[in-house]
Amino acid sequence: MWREEEFLLKAKENLLSEYGSILSQSEIFNPPVSKYYQREMGFPLLKRFIITDRVIDKSEIKGIKKLCMEIEDSFRINGSRTVNIDPFYIDPDQLVVSTKKYRGNRIYLGDGVYAELELFYHHGSFQPFIWTYLDYKQQIPFFNSVRNFLKL
Repeated sequence: MWREEEFLLKAKENLLSEYGSILSQSEIFNPPVSKYYQREMGFPLLKRFIITDRVIDKSEIKGIKKLCMEIEDSFRINGSRTVNIDPFYIDPDQLVVSTKKYRGNRIYLGDGVYAELELFYHHGSFQPFIWTYLDYKQQIPFFNSVRNFLKL
């Protein structure tokens, strides 16, 4: 998520140097964000989901989130983030996102990082939970196409 494209491009360059090339990406959209992000990052905000060609072991998600937090920190202005990067992994049955914010349904991985099962695959499509963020719900067709593309 970002507001100014220059910071998106810089963060994207950092991520791709670590995690390979882009296999697929969603359309850019205006995320249904809370005032939490608007206060810190400004408005309007834009978002895009990106799938790279690097296959990871699921246990790597904590380290990936920590690297993403370092990238976010490197582009801060006056203490505020200019980009927000929440890495996730997708497999045949689930989409799991990593975050540094605690909620009761999240699993602590250590070092201030949590994992949240955001979508699960059932009856031919990814399905949301009651806690699933609206932007993930809205992008289910994209995640289904990624699953089909990767033949997960």
